Amino acid sequence: MGSRVLQRIVPLIAMAFTPQQLLAAEASESLPVTPGIGGGDILSLGLSLLVVVGVIIALGWFYSRSRFVSGGGADLITIVASRPLGPKERLMVVEVADQQLLIGMTSSGANTLHVLDKPIEVAAKTPATGSFAGRLKSALLENSK
Repeated sequence: MGSRVLQRIVPLIAMAFTPQQLLAAEASESLPVTPGIGGGDILSLGLSLLVVVGVIIALGWFYSRSRFVSGGGADLITIVASRPLGPKERLMVVEVADQQLLIGMTSSGANTLHVLDKPIEVAAKTPATGSFAGRLKSALLENSK
């Protein structure tokens, strides 16, 4: 058993004291040479990335313009006003068939709190236009009020 251990350890010790140039030369002879990445590969990768990002943006634009987002185009139910009361609670004034309702929304459901006799007049909001940064800024300012 002692001779088997010596037969395994002696080559390891010899490799430890072999000059690095010999090991490097042996490794380079046994490995195949592969070509590096050229400019054409980088250009192809960049164009592929642009195509994928363009398709994602186009799909997002089509989805936002589709009639499925707004509920079919006919707004029979509109949210007149909304006020958060907590992380999962909200008061909403909803208009349905020319009648306004005060609704309490919770994580477990919705309850009609009051049917308003006199409709609440709210100034019409102008749609957000401009850059994404402008929209984000106006949304943050609106939510902080």
